[in-house]
Amino acid sequence: MADGMDPKVRLKEILEGIQKDPRNPRKVVAAMSGGVDSSVAAWLMKEAGVEVVGVTLRLRPCSEDEGGKGKACCGAEDSIHAKATAGRIGISHYFLDYQEEFRDRVLEPAWNEYARGRTPNPCVLCNRFLKFGKLFQYARQIGAEGIVTGHYARVEPLPSGGMGLFRGVDPKKDQSYFLFALDREVLQGCWFPLGRLLKREVRQLARIIGLTNAEKPESQDACFGVPGEAFADTLRRVLRKESVPGYFVDTVGRVLGPHRGVHHYTLGQRRGLGVALGKRAYVAQIDPTGGTIVLSTEDGELLKTGLEAADVNWLDPSFQKEPFEGWVQVRYTQKPVAARVIPLSEDRIQVHFGEKVRAVTPGQAAVVYREDQVICGGWIL
Repeated sequence: MADGMDPKVRLKEILEGIQKDPRNPRKVVAAMSGGVDSSVAAWLMKEAGVEVVGVTLRLRPCSEDEGGKGKACCGAEDSIHAKATAGRIGISHYFLDYQEEFRDRVLEPAWNEYARGRTPNPCVLCNRFLKFGKLFQYARQIGAEGIVTGHYARVEPLPSGGMGLFRGVDPKKDQSYFLFALDREVLQGCWFPLGRLLKREVRQLARIIGLTNAEKPESQDACFGVPGEAFADTLRRVLRKESVPGYFVDTVGRVLGPHRGVHHYTLGQRRGLGVALGKRAYVAQIDPTGGTIVLSTEDGELLKTGLEAADVNWLDPSFQKEPFEGWVQVRYTQKPVAARVIPLSEDRIQVHFGEKVRAVTPGQAAVVYREDQVICGGWIL
C-alpha cells in the first residue's frame, strides 16, 4: 500500500471512507471490464457492506471484427476475466449488449469528427452515453442507487450543495478529464473507490484478494482498437466510410505531394507525414472539403492564446455566471495551464490562457479545474 503504511490499516481507511459517504448506498451496479481496476473497485464496495451487481458491457463482437483484422481488446478474454472475478468476490454478474448504441452514439460521431478534419474524444462520449448513461438507467431499473467503476477520480460534497467531481490522487492515472460530460444527477449516483488510491496500491489489493487479473498489463488502446491499425482507419473500415484523399501543401499553397486521407491527420501532428521539408513539419490546417492539408515548419504558428468551447457541461453551476480564474486542460496528456474563463452563455465559454498553448485541437475537450475540482468542460471549436 502507500509507502510506510500497513496494508491492513490502509484498507480499513478506504473502507471507512466508503461507509461514511453521506449518500449511504445500499446497492450499486459495478461496471466490470475484466481489468484490475474495475475488479478492485467492485470488491471494495462489497467489502464495505454494499450489495454489488457486476455488469459487463458488450460493445463489440467477441469474435473477429467486421473487417477480419483480429480481435478487439475488449473481447472474449476480458469477458472471461470479468465473470471469473465476479465469482471470486462473490457477486452476481450479467452481460448487457450495447453494440448498437455504441455504434450510433460513439463510433459514428467519432468518424464524423475525423471526416470534418477534427479530432474526436470517443472515451468522453462512451462515458456519457453508455457507461454513465445506459448503465446508470439499468442500475435505477433494478433498484440500485447508482454505479461503481474503476476510474481514478473522486466524487465529494460541494459547499454549494450536491456532489462535485475531483481529480484522483494518483497524478499519473487521474481520469477526471474524461468524465466532465456526466450529468450532475448521474454524478450523484457514482462511486469511484480508487480515487484515493495509487495504481500500485490497487495492484497490491488485487494480490491480497487473490484476483487472477492482478498482474494484467495496462490496456494501451481504445476498447475499439485493433493492434497495428490507427483508430481512425478502424472506424473507416468497420463503418464502411469513404476516405477523402487530397494533397499536402505548404503555407504559401505549394503542392508537396498526396496524402492518404484527412482522417489520418490531426492538428499539430508531426509523425507519419512522409514529406521532407528540410525541417520538422507539422499539420497546421486541415480542409476536410477539398482534402488539403497545410504543413508548416514554424512551430510558433501552432501556439494559441485562447479558445472557445461549446456544449459546455457545468458540474459546479456556482461558477456559471461570472468570469473566473482556473486551470484548463485541452488534452488528457497535457499539463493544465492557468487561464481566465468567461461564460458566454449556458453552454459556451471563452478561455484566455496565461501562457500560449500548442496545438489546441478542434473536437477535443477543454476541461476547466479549480485546484482539483472539475468546474466544467466543453468541446473546442
